[in-house]
Amino acid sequence: MFKNSKLFFWTVEILAATLLIFMLMQLEFLFQPVKTLLALLFIPFIIAGFLYYIFKPVVTYMETRWKIKRFFAILIVLFTLFGLVVWSIASIIPNVVSQLSSLIDASTKAFPEFRHWIESLQNDPRFAHIYHQLDINSMISNINVSYTDILNNLLKNLTDSVGSIVGIISSVVMVAILVPILLYYMLKDGEKLLPSLKRTIFREDPLGFVELLEKMNATISRYISGVALDSLLVFIFVFVGYMLFGIPYAFLFASFSAITNLIPYAGPYIGVLPVIFTLAFTQPWTAVLAVAYVLILQQIDGNLVYPKIVGNAVRVHPVTVMVLMLVSGSLYGILGMIIAVPVYSLVKEIVKFLAGLWHNHREQEKKKIFQND
Repeated sequence: MFKNSKLFFWTVEILAATLLIFMLMQLEFLFQPVKTLLALLFIPFIIAGFLYYIFKPVVTYMETRWKIKRFFAILIVLFTLFGLVVWSIASIIPNVVSQLSSLIDASTKAFPEFRHWIESLQNDPRFAHIYHQLDINSMISNINVSYTDILNNLLKNLTDSVGSIVGIISSVVMVAILVPILLYYMLKDGEKLLPSLKRTIFREDPLGFVELLEKMNATISRYISGVALDSLLVFIFVFVGYMLFGIPYAFLFASFSAITNLIPYAGPYIGVLPVIFTLAFTQPWTAVLAVAYVLILQQIDGNLVYPKIVGNAVRVHPVTVMVLMLVSGSLYGILGMIIAVPVYSLVKEIVKFLAGLWHNHREQEKKKIFQND
């Protein structure tokens, strides 16, 4: 009698699952290559997936409107992306090297003036007591910002960190190789995935699982389209503002701001850092103006534009979007803010799907009861 009971069934199921998990934990070394492969593919897959949802409409448009074969449309997209990346790197690296040189040169010139100003404070009755109490003379004598020392320290740090640098370079190269390959196959065969699932695995799908996958796919697509539209608007306003302020490399800086804007709230502040670095020692007031402009722009975008655009895209109220960002940001930091809205939207679709199954089950139970009566 006990063997036929539900208690016996679930006891056996739980014990079997526990035993299976224990055995897998003991054989963890067998799965280490798989874990390494998944870790290697994770970041390239995320980047390629994001680019797929952005450029899929572009490829489809070229294929349907311009009658370009999909293969060539994908190649046009990939070569355009490659050209933009190469152009950006070729434009940015010389500027970074030049600004580093200017920064070191400005530091060596500014330090004597700063030291002279600090030393003059000991003759001021208002600061003399504090000056001698803190032994500022001793503190100044220990400060050395000579170009040679800075260069030597930099070279020493680079030498000590050569292993980390090689690892970072290897990771970047691997991402640069894998992303175009993954993106190509996603753009080529991505739209065939769900139809192939219908034909093979889910030929009989009474629960409508494939329909759920289609809705989740559409939700992700709408979310990324909304985020991309918001970043485009940020790019336009930042570019126009930087051009009006006479900031050099306005297009590159605006592009960087648009990319970092993918990080809600914190992104715009990260995006303005290259401008501060470039102008701090040559045009400090322009740098201050740029920071003030970005601060105002961030308040408008973060509190009004972004919640409205993204909320409409995933069919979530803008206030809900803002609450999600604030709560997830306080709990999980930047990563939480990035994934909060899409995860919430996907969970909402899953809950609606499960609620629909439960409703259908209840209706069937009612019909059975009615038929029996």
